[in-house]
Amino acid sequence: MRIVGGMYRGRKLIQVGKKSTRETADMVKESVFNMLGGTTEGIILDLFAGSGAYGLEAISRGAKHLFAVDHDKDAIRTILANAEMLGEKAHITVIHQDYLRFLHALDAHDLYDYIFIDPPYEMMVHETVIASLKDHLNPDGIMIFETKKQVELPTEIGDLHQIKTRTYGIKRITLYQKTDISKH
Repeated sequence: MRIVGGMYRGRKLIQVGKKSTRETADMVKESVFNMLGGTTEGIILDLFAGSGAYGLEAISRGAKHLFAVDHDKDAIRTILANAEMLGEKAHITVIHQDYLRFLHALDAHDLYDYIFIDPPYEMMVHETVIASLKDHLNPDGIMIFETKKQVELPTEIGDLHQIKTRTYGIKRITLYQKTDISKH
């Protein structure tokens, strides 16, 4: 597993190495960032971060700051080690917390430009997590959700509209963006 684009392209990342953590293949990660236009400027939230691969890829491609959230202590150690290896600890906040506690602790000022959501496939928390985070997405922000391919998420959740969906082997990537009601 490596960084596939940006200033750290080609750098290998440490993996968590547990069956409970499913790493995203480099090819899928590259496809996701191609769907996003290649660069990811702004503030990133990587929920269910695992090794931090999505968020660290975003940092490599121009993001200002990454908030990486995971409940597993081995995942937290891995994210910190990867951040240290890239020399990016100053631009990364690692939060060792269960996703529900994190969501409940958010306040109105917590806004993100990109939100990566990659829960374990057996956790059917999709709509709950999206509904909880939709008000924390900046107006032009994008929410990226990874699920198993059998899961089809709704085309709209509140003011979020599904803009792209792609299937790669056993996984489906779904992108949401806020709908600007002033344009309708």
